[in-house]
Amino acid sequence: MFVKQPPGFEDLKHPDHVYKPKKSLYDLKQAPRAWYDILRNLLIKNDFKRGKVDTTLFRRTLEKDILIMHIYVDDIIFGSTNAALCKEYFKLMHDEFEMSMMGELRFFLEIQINQCKDGVYVHQTKYTKELLKNFKLEVCKVMNTPMHPTSTLSKEDVG
Repeated sequence: MFVKQPPGFEDLKHPDHVYKPKKSLYDLKQAPRAWYDILRNLLIKNDFKRGKVDTTLFRRTLEKDILIMHIYVDDIIFGSTNAALCKEYFKLMHDEFEMSMMGELRFFLEIQINQCKDGVYVHQTKYTKELLKNFKLEVCKVMNTPMHPTSTLSKEDVG
């Protein structure tokens, strides 16, 4: 990308020259790609492996522990089996970029996450209520879920 010399900033010795920015500009179409490239290179340099199917998913394993992180535009979510790995990752990122820690993950892409001692629950209650409100369906007739309430979803061992 090159930038034409704007009025008032022309170089009188070289009026036909253009500028080549050293950094990507935030609102340009190329900015997310440039940000991803910088972040990817930093992570790979620090022993992270990029996902083969989802290239915005990165993982780092250290003995029996794993740290997983996902990039969505300029948001990053991460978690680990070891709290020390999370602290080390945050320090790496904080030393390189201006960033803040938002704490425990509760919302991501309209998905609510509730973390408890007995498991992690993922749902879209808030999003569903907003949809119902937007379409003026808050008082619509309620229907049961076509699934027995005591059913447990789990990974299939076969297939």
